[in-house]
Amino acid sequence: MSTHIRSRRLTPTRSPFVATSAPALGAALLSLPLALHAQTAPTQDTPTLPTVSVTGAAEGYKADTSASPKLTQPLLDTPKSVQIITKDLMQAQGATTLTEALRNTPGITLQLGENGSTSAGDTFQMRGFSTQTSTFVDGIRDLGAITRDVFNLDQVEVVKGPSGADIGRGAAGGYINLISKLPERGERNDATLTVGTADTKRATADIGRGFGETSAWRLNVMTQDSGVAGRDEVKNKGWAIAPSVAFGLNTPTRLYLYSQHVHQDNVPDGGIPTIGMKGFYNANSALDAGAKVDTHNFYGSKNDHEKVDADMFTVKLEHDLAPGTTVRNVTRYGQTHMDRVLTGVNG
Repeated sequence: MSTHIRSRRLTPTRSPFVATSAPALGAALLSLPLALHAQTAPTQDTPTLPTVSVTGAAEGYKADTSASPKLTQPLLDTPKSVQIITKDLMQAQGATTLTEALRNTPGITLQLGENGSTSAGDTFQMRGFSTQTSTFVDGIRDLGAITRDVFNLDQVEVVKGPSGADIGRGAAGGYINLISKLPERGERNDATLTVGTADTKRATADIGRGFGETSAWRLNVMTQDSGVAGRDEVKNKGWAIAPSVAFGLNTPTRLYLYSQHVHQDNVPDGGIPTIGMKGFYNANSALDAGAKVDTHNFYGSKNDHEKVDADMFTVKLEHDLAPGTTVRNVTRYGQTHMDRVLTGVNG
């Protein structure tokens, strides 16, 4: 007895699949947009809204170019990680020191020191590398041991990454370039007065005038006598003056003469002991069981002091040889004197 396998064609009514020829399928796909358009086409009763035009200028604290002559292209086209902290941003935040201004950029930490062993002046770590000797003023390395003020700065430029191509020998984490305020032809009359908590008292002035046909002068001054929020006895007191004059503005040859003198009479901060804080360890069981210290307390001597006199004089000469080609020379003389006594208290 033999068995035969039989097959038969499924009819369209008994199968979910319908055989369609290629020409018919193409015609169906082409007609689909027309059908959709016909369904969504507006009728005569559909209202038409009037055209709305919006115009405005960009506002904010974003800087598109660097003031450094070594970075000639817009930041968008510069193959480096560059963050610029503008003067307007520092004024809006009430920043008075370089330390406060640098809080606007990630990757920078401060060397706070232990038991008062911190280095004097600004001590920054960028991406884990010390930048104390990689701080520049108008492209010239500034080695002064001083807590820098922002009263005479147009902007702060933070360049991250290996900096050998820009500044020669330097830190692997990057460098900080401070751009000074220089004379302009326009008239300027700016002043600030700050009074706040922690006995904060501070005043600044920025005055400028043009004279002759291509010259101008500018004067920046600052005075302050302030405490430190959350700390007893610690004090920041001093004054500063920064005169400048420029010749040949808006001409191919320009000469800038500017200087800065800073006097500080501070009470330095040696920090607080970590006794009583989580993670504190000492072999002396009685000390190890001590209570947590008050963070406001001043653990130092009444004779602790920090007296600083920093002078800087700069001559900058520029000459345009051709469009896009400039010869520039910057010469600076600087001297910093510090008398500092800081007492640290150990367990």
